[in-house]
Amino acid sequence: MSEENKKQDFTDEDDLAEFTAEINQNIDDIRTSTDHFFKRKLMMFCIRWTITLVLLYIFLDNYPWIKYLMYLAIPLGILNLVLIFGGRKRINEKLSETEDNINSL
Repeated sequence: MSEENKKQDFTDEDDLAEFTAEINQNIDDIRTSTDHFFKRKLMMFCIRWTITLVLLYIFLDNYPWIKYLMYLAIPLGILNLVLIFGGRKRINEKLSETEDNINSL
């Protein structure tokens, strides 16, 4: 490799420290916004399932075939809940990994 390719982007340690501080602040902002996003998703999940369960309770006696829909809806709801919590955990892990990589510079 030539010497030009090996040249560092940051010539001063202060520039690197300032860059890493700015990146860490951006990562914290992303972490905060994703927390708000997942809290909103969880709240919408709770509202949606409250409405669903109330409607099932109301119409179960009138329409006996609705109980068969529950066999499909409940596993899909559980899957949705797992994806909400799993997605949040995965994104936080990726952000932590990125933050560790930047701090190791």
